[in-house]
Amino acid sequence: MRSEKLHEVKNLRVVLQILFGAYFASAVIPHRHRVPIIDLGGADELVGSVREDRTIVNVVPKLSIVHETGPLCRYELTNEGSEDVPFMVELNDEKDGSGTVRIKDGVHLDCSNPQYLLNLVAVRCDDEARSESVRMRISVKDTNDHIPEFSRPWYTFNVNEGKIYNELARLQATDKDCGHPYAKSYILTIVAHDCGMRQSKSTLVTINVREACVDGIRGIQEKVIYMPESGSVRIAPNAHVFTCSEAQACILESVKSVLTLQTDHLTYGCDRDDFVPHMVQKKCGMDEATIALLSNMDDNKSVDNNVLVDKFVFDGHSRSVIIPEEKVDSVIPLKFTLTFSMKHARGNKKDESTKQTVLCESDYTNMNRHHFAVYTRHCKLELLMRRESNDEASFRAAEWRWNIPEVCDNRWHSYSILFASVDMVDLYIDGRKFITTKENPEILDDWPLHRTKDTKIRIVVGACWHGRDHSMSQHFKGSLASVYYLPNKLEQPHILQCAHQCKEKLEFSAIDQLVPGENAIFSADSSSFTLQANTAEDLSLLLQRVTYVNSKNPPTPGHRSFYINTTVSCTDGKMLTLNPSKGYILVQKEAEPVISISGLSVVNSDHHLVKTGAPMLPEIKITVTQSVNGEQIERTDVSELDWCKVHLKPSRDMDLEYFSSPASLIAALRIDFEHDKQGILLKGKEKVKGYREILSKIHYFNTRADSYTRRIYTVQCSMNDGRILSNEFLVTMNIDIPQTTQAPVTQILDEEVQMEHAFDRIGGNRLQNLLEMDFPRPKALISRGYDSGRGTVAGGVVTLMVVVCVGFLLILLVIGILKMRDTPLPSRRRRNRRNPEGAMEWDDSGMNITVNPLEEVDKHGVDFSDDDEEQEEESSDGGESFHDEGMTEDEEDAENVLPHVDSEKQNRSLEWDDTTLTNVSRTYRV
Repeated sequence: MRSEKLHEVKNLRVVLQILFGAYFASAVIPHRHRVPIIDLGGADELVGSVREDRTIVNVVPKLSIVHETGPLCRYELTNEGSEDVPFMVELNDEKDGSGTVRIKDGVHLDCSNPQYLLNLVAVRCDDEARSESVRMRISVKDTNDHIPEFSRPWYTFNVNEGKIYNELARLQATDKDCGHPYAKSYILTIVAHDCGMRQSKSTLVTINVREACVDGIRGIQEKVIYMPESGSVRIAPNAHVFTCSEAQACILESVKSVLTLQTDHLTYGCDRDDFVPHMVQKKCGMDEATIALLSNMDDNKSVDNNVLVDKFVFDGHSRSVIIPEEKVDSVIPLKFTLTFSMKHARGNKKDESTKQTVLCESDYTNMNRHHFAVYTRHCKLELLMRRESNDEASFRAAEWRWNIPEVCDNRWHSYSILFASVDMVDLYIDGRKFITTKENPEILDDWPLHRTKDTKIRIVVGACWHGRDHSMSQHFKGSLASVYYLPNKLEQPHILQCAHQCKEKLEFSAIDQLVPGENAIFSADSSSFTLQANTAEDLSLLLQRVTYVNSKNPPTPGHRSFYINTTVSCTDGKMLTLNPSKGYILVQKEAEPVISISGLSVVNSDHHLVKTGAPMLPEIKITVTQSVNGEQIERTDVSELDWCKVHLKPSRDMDLEYFSSPASLIAALRIDFEHDKQGILLKGKEKVKGYREILSKIHYFNTRADSYTRRIYTVQCSMNDGRILSNEFLVTMNIDIPQTTQAPVTQILDEEVQMEHAFDRIGGNRLQNLLEMDFPRPKALISRGYDSGRGTVAGGVVTLMVVVCVGFLLILLVIGILKMRDTPLPSRRRRNRRNPEGAMEWDDSGMNITVNPLEEVDKHGVDFSDDDEEQEEESSDGGESFHDEGMTEDEEDAENVLPHVDSEKQNRSLEWDDTTLTNVSRTYRV
């Protein structure tokens, strides 16, 4: 037996080792399948620079890899040609991939090759996994490391005596340095010698080299860094315009610069909203009759406290949204505007060939006819519009197929269909009108629908309803948002352009400071504008006030190129074009803010406070920090939260538990207060301070305070449209419930009273104790299944028992008075609670007791042994209580309990056998 147990323990140990091994392996393996990723920090390439006389290359951004994609073994540098690369990378840290780019030993760089274009690849050690190639551009800066050299080692010139020459000799000295980074003024010392070698005094000759006039704009930074949420940044703070008008024989009349921001290379084009929010509709003046088909419905509520989101994700199998009849109460007419935002991927071949419905209008019952539909198929956007049976019976356009790349690029795009008639249909993509050609869109003709009795239709988003099968079909796979429908009207094109305006643009912040002759003209999309001034100096000042701003949160990281093209107008009508200038704006990737919730993790309360309202989060603290250049910056005062929730674990009892909130404070702020089975939800854009004040004043109530001794709940908040979540702060509320104790029934206090004052001396409390005493029931009742239970009598039963007991005590009082008249009273004794001796005694000499056999008590009840006989006789209260309970129950159940015994016999439960009493003149039934 012992060996079997040891064998089981060994097997268990092996199983645990296997499980732990699998756990640790699973903890490591998920990161091994990822190839190394070189971190560019939002840039397109790595840029390095090195001086000719140095060996370390300065690389921006610093060389590293994305977290958890290592460890690295080495970096490899190659170029597009077959030449040897004069650089190498020394790996400093395998985990984060930090490294140093340096020049190889024995290699000397020269400005003759001022720039190197290389490809960098990171290689992991364990499985030789290689990252994608990243371009690295290294520039070589010239230094003055070469001495001048004459073209010949010696020169010989012959001159005639007595003749003065303007030029005696011409010497030429050059060096191998590139450029002229030093002075452009030369000072020479000249000494004259005669034929007798007599030397004159030296003279100084200064030669100033005039710089050739190069027109254009100087002082333009090659790279401008923009940090998210930093407002705006100047792109040319040191700009100076040089026209070289004198060299061109031009009398300057005006000078003009056109600034252009290029964002076409970005993932989404320029930074704009993925969809058209409601506030943009109001701002741009969209028609008030526009119907939002995808409003925040129940189908799109998140699990936690029904936090609403704006984008609907459809799985291609089951998800769809049925439009209620009260929202669209008629068929889609032959004139309408439909706008929607869509994100759709190519998928596999089956997905491409399947209709994926965006919006569909079809028969409600009996048939599967599609009256109207917008769907994707073969990466085309297709529109179906079947004319109704009451239209003209002619073969006309019924289907349009646009072949556009945006449909399957898995990016957000906005589409607007302006349907004026079957002969005039326009499509707008991201606010820009699609140019129609003969082949695109492809148009198919069809007849109107045939007439039917059933005219009821159903409109669905994300699928199409088939009335014959009573099921959904042709489900959409992707994301939809901002589905707006305007019946019988066409939206204005400029409103569509306004709704899709870029969030990033170039701005000029000194329009109010323009003087006569100066202009600032902006394009419709703010991607370019023109500045005009009277002189080159004035234009320089205007260019210095140009800023870049990006209001999207968060902006797309990466670089945006900008160009400045300048022209000069001469008084004679001649136009001069200056050399263009360019640079780029590098939008840094913003470090995500961190929301931290702290405070008292244990809150102590009591049952009284819970009934009147216990504060749940009395000292809550909410802070928002953000890392900027490696430093944690406090952003609590400027940050806005989207929602905060307080969840009880387990869920609250809706009948007992509820909450209170500061109504006046909530009304003053832009916050909605909701509560459900899970707990509380506060939602709405508001500063952290407002949320903190409301949370600290929320109280917890429980109408039955003793139902819980401890309550656990969590607090969590969110910002940036739900992308940033805080920690879940756990709070425990301890509820102190007082323990109520009841005195034992044996501790009944007896007072020294006379029999005539016995009832007055007992009092209410003693009477209650009498009622709560648990005496044995008669065996006859128990054997017949009439045991009514034990314990405290409550409600109406208590009232009945009190009435019976009062009557019983009155009878005892009368009997006592009569007895005192017939016999002398026994001596009074003081009865003590802790030493119950000397109770009222019967003179039972010569007295026999006859017990009714119908009320024979259970052997587990009161023991009538000799040890307890004295206590039974001395406890007058106990006897009274026993008889009282027996009398009450017998009276209540007389007919039901013992139907074969009449009520008169039942009332005579215990009788004294007075046949042998000689000292008692009368016999009483007790």
